Amino acid sequence: MKAIMGSVRALGAGGALALAACASVPQPPTAALQAADTAIATAESDHAADYAPLEMRTAREKLAAARADAEQPDDQRVMQSRQLADEARVDAELASAKAHLAKADAVNQELQKNNNTLRQETQRSPGG
Repeated sequence: MKAIMGSVRALGAGGALALAACASVPQPPTAALQAADTAIATAESDHAADYAPLEMRTAREKLAAARADAEQPDDQRVMQSRQLADEARVDAELASAKAHLAKADAVNQELQKNNNTLRQETQRSPGG
């Protein structure tokens, strides 16, 4: 009877350890990876690579590293994956912002050029 109870306890302890092991398997940062994907796709549609190539390359590299880390069954690597995905998202958002700024600057320069042309034409003497 004692042997059976010992076996039951051992099985129970083993089962608890197995459950604990399953519970501690880190979950990949799916939301962070998707957010980085979305930010990179948005930056690409903004043609950010033309205006901020370094930030776009960095974002893509960090996302690739984040995906590789997310596949590892190590808590620290999964946490690193989340951080890299967040950094990739921020880099892509920065690239988008730089692209928007560059486009706005180009529009501003064109408006200033047109304004200067108009000013010159209005300063001409009438009947000239």
